[in-house]
Amino acid sequence: MQDEVRLSVPGDEPGLMELWKRVFGDEDQVIEGFFEKIYAPGMASVYVRQGRIVSAAYVFRLGELVSDGRWTPCRCIYAYATDPEHRGRGYGRRVLEDACGRATTSGATVICPVSPSLFGTYARRGFGTYFSAVERHCTDVGSALSGSVSRVTVRGYAALREELLHGRVHIDFDIRALEYQEQLCRDSGGGLYYVVSEGVRCCAAVELNGEEALIRELIVPSGSQYNAAALVARAVRREKFTYRAPERQGDEAAPFAMLFGFSDPVRPTPAPWLGFSFE
Repeated sequence: MQDEVRLSVPGDEPGLMELWKRVFGDEDQVIEGFFEKIYAPGMASVYVRQGRIVSAAYVFRLGELVSDGRWTPCRCIYAYATDPEHRGRGYGRRVLEDACGRATTSGATVICPVSPSLFGTYARRGFGTYFSAVERHCTDVGSALSGSVSRVTVRGYAALREELLHGRVHIDFDIRALEYQEQLCRDSGGGLYYVVSEGVRCCAAVELNGEEALIRELIVPSGSQYNAAALVARAVRREKFTYRAPERQGDEAAPFAMLFGFSDPVRPTPAPWLGFSFE
């Protein structure tokens, strides 16, 4: 049986799910959520070794990159994985090259490195660091807070998010991508929220991890990000919380995601915002 790199076909799903679980260790509902909300045959580049899928990378429509009045179609390379027993043989490299080639035929392509060391790997394939994020680990100190938190639908979140990000370079997510993120939040016990903090309208996407609230996206147009995050943490009954938010003037932000197939003469200020990496 000949080894090959090819696109996924109907019937590959069990092998793809097995590889995903073996590499990432996610719970079945997380994996099934991706295949329910996002996946379709032909979406994954796979390396098949003796009839078994040993490496895969998915390419799916992320949404549109909104920049200076331009709306550029954007895809995402996601869940790039190689079976530990088959690493070091070039299988993953060939899969990534195939996925990059497909993703960059039109529009722009986003990839979110899972570790800082991978920024250099993807830079050698033509990706440039583009999106950044501020991340803070906090504890609710119990101070008085003014505001409210309520759940919001996926479409309601999308509309509010676009309103709050107006004028900033960002990704306007495809509704199916947002539905997948909402499911990740909901399956963990969290959700998508509309927040009013100190009279300012905000939004937050929250996953729960044990005793901690992970606010995967917190958009606060003005005022204290901490206060808005603490309101959310109280709403989900957590004292410890981590929030990820767009960079503001004076913030120290870290690289978050890379982009291929799109360039600005000067990297925009404020820094472009992605938000979700569907981790």
